[in-house]
Amino acid sequence: MLAAVAATLTPVPGATATAVAPADRGPAYQPALQAPGVVTLVFSGDISPPTNEFKGDDHATAELVLSIRPNLVCTAGDNQYETGTAAMFEAASGFDGSWGKFHGLIKCPAEGNHDAADPGPGSPGFQRYFAPHLTNLPCQQLSPPCRPDLGYYDLDVPGTSWYILVLNSNCQRAGGGTGDVQTPSCASGSPQLEWLAFAMGRRHGGQTSGLKCSIAFWHHERWGTSFFADDPAMHQAWLLLNHFHNDIVGSGHTHSTGRLGAMTPQGTLSPTGSGMRQITAGAAGRSLTPVRVNPPRVGTRYRDNTKYGVNVLTLRSSTSPAGWQGGDWTSEFRYVDGTVADRASAGCWP
Repeated sequence: MLAAVAATLTPVPGATATAVAPADRGPAYQPALQAPGVVTLVFSGDISPPTNEFKGDDHATAELVLSIRPNLVCTAGDNQYETGTAAMFEAASGFDGSWGKFHGLIKCPAEGNHDAADPGPGSPGFQRYFAPHLTNLPCQQLSPPCRPDLGYYDLDVPGTSWYILVLNSNCQRAGGGTGDVQTPSCASGSPQLEWLAFAMGRRHGGQTSGLKCSIAFWHHERWGTSFFADDPAMHQAWLLLNHFHNDIVGSGHTHSTGRLGAMTPQGTLSPTGSGMRQITAGAAGRSLTPVRVNPPRVGTRYRDNTKYGVNVLTLRSSTSPAGWQGGDWTSEFRYVDGTVADRASAGCWP
């Protein structure tokens, strides 16, 4: 399966982006054995502390990820603190020394506000480090194109009916009130949202798509679960994804873990049980934050701010008698102390 992932998602030779060649697991790495059409995806955000700080637990979560032996790794932003410069990303005491051990598996990194705090337009350190995965993507050839250089793009999970979107939730606010002009807007009618509508319509729209399972990753929680309050900046993105029956939104930002039930666009539990689920994983190593959202917001099914860990998604595919490509997912949190918590499952939203 790893070979299929690499063959489908690795940029073609001749890419013009300049980047280091970070550590990779190489040909000796083997993902856990899975049945056909089944993929293990690990994700988390808020990963590596500043390179001059010797605290946090990104090395422990890196070893945890390697022990899980996933097919694919996504990040939920704030990959490198405090300002994600290329030097910090590439340092042995930075991201490359911990999560860089499986750089080749990180096909879907998302940008966070600390990545965007790197001096210069956009997120230059993030873009340099992940350039092998963000260059010459198929979605760049479409109209409107995705913009991995601005933090939004998509990809198919090879061998499955699953589809991944990565969005930039910095929403022109990175670096202060005025924001970074190179950080895309999240407003209705913006290029990022126009692309999202096109991408979801192409994948999910109408009776001819036949492919119904998707996950979106971005940094800031739409619905605050622990440290931060609800974030209205991603409301239009949530509405679009909800319209096309996206299944899961994976976020970080709060340095904790949590899961909500099926939510309505108004932030309440769906009365029918159908709706998008928000899964938060922001405990990958930077630090752990206190709980400030009390009582737990409506929809909270689980939250924890006491342990470093990651979320593990098992994605399964199936075909209906009518030919629809669907599937189901299972989520659980795994922690560096060996505990496993909050196992949950659901079918893809038809």
